[in-house]
Amino acid sequence: MKRLILPVLLILLAVGCKEDKDELVINPPADNTALCEEGDYCFERNGNATVNYSGQIARLNQLEEMTTYMKTANTSGTAVDAAVLLDMFNNGDGNGSTHFSADAAVAGKQLENKCFLGTLADYQGWMQDLATASTSTTAGSNGTAGVVVSTTNPSKQYLLDENGVEHIQLIEKGLMGDVFYYQAMETYINGVEDGSFDNAGPVDEAAGKYYTEAEHKFDEAFGYFGIPTDFPTDYTSGRFHGKYCNSRDGALGTNSIFEDFIAARTAITAGTDVMPSTDEIRIKWHKVCAGTAIHYCIGAKEDIDDPALKCHQLSEAYAFIGNLLHNRTDLALTPTEVDEARALLGTNWYETTADDIDACIAYLIDRTEIELTDLPNL
Repeated sequence: MKRLILPVLLILLAVGCKEDKDELVINPPADNTALCEEGDYCFERNGNATVNYSGQIARLNQLEEMTTYMKTANTSGTAVDAAVLLDMFNNGDGNGSTHFSADAAVAGKQLENKCFLGTLADYQGWMQDLATASTSTTAGSNGTAGVVVSTTNPSKQYLLDENGVEHIQLIEKGLMGDVFYYQAMETYINGVEDGSFDNAGPVDEAAGKYYTEAEHKFDEAFGYFGIPTDFPTDYTSGRFHGKYCNSRDGALGTNSIFEDFIAARTAITAGTDVMPSTDEIRIKWHKVCAGTAIHYCIGAKEDIDDPALKCHQLSEAYAFIGNLLHNRTDLALTPTEVDEARALLGTNWYETTADDIDACIAYLIDRTEIELTDLPNL
């Protein structure tokens, strides 16, 4: 990881950001014909599909539906209930929240118990803060919570607190890091790399589990990335990090992570070294997070005179900076570095200056795999 000293940056450009449900084959066809299309993320053994990450799809669905509910607060006079958000967060204590659709209310699957413990209390607090801010029927402004309408694009409006914080973004984009990225990097890929997961034989063929433990755990990491199994031909249906991966591809070449996922999974099945491919997965997923944090900083600087757009993008940047906490040591920010990067944006985003934003971008360039030459295309 770089540790350079950069001058204050002068930056241009930015653009930003659905999505389809991920598709995966769990059961073989009745006629036992070939299950997999060439080039797809699909693996089989003796005519049986070995890929199953249904739990990850359920959690992606949960966050998607939570976000839809939270965004109702972007209409002035529409309050959200913190108790509802907390119930969605833990999926009715794991029993299936009544606030979810059937695709999300999957018993035993929840976001809360997979969340990084060091930030769990933040989300619980932000949900309450969001609910409190949503009770305001006054137009938002510096010092007053409420919905703020963009001065340059009146079709865009966001619920901000008195300091310009959009809690919806802190919760959604933050949980992408503290659940999806954290579990993929620090639980599943770590375990595959260090041999913690058994790879000797299928888990339980009688129960239809034709995969080894190592195969299954790696598939779960893939599931958290949020791209469809035919990503090479469908770049536009990614969700969460998968969506941002495609957005950053022009600058950072991140879409090739799909090939790395397939190469690593192939190596697991063959019993060969996964590290060359998992190294690439780690680097490219890190670049998605770091590049997107910087992308939103650039956008906030461009929209410095439009409080709604500026604060919206600073909220997203703040959340993506938090994503960078999770990865191998040389590809992660320390908790102190996360705090330092965020502190450069100030505590009142209505008052954040272009120089403040440039300082944050410079800090991230120094400490991530993003290069100065990448910035014009982010």
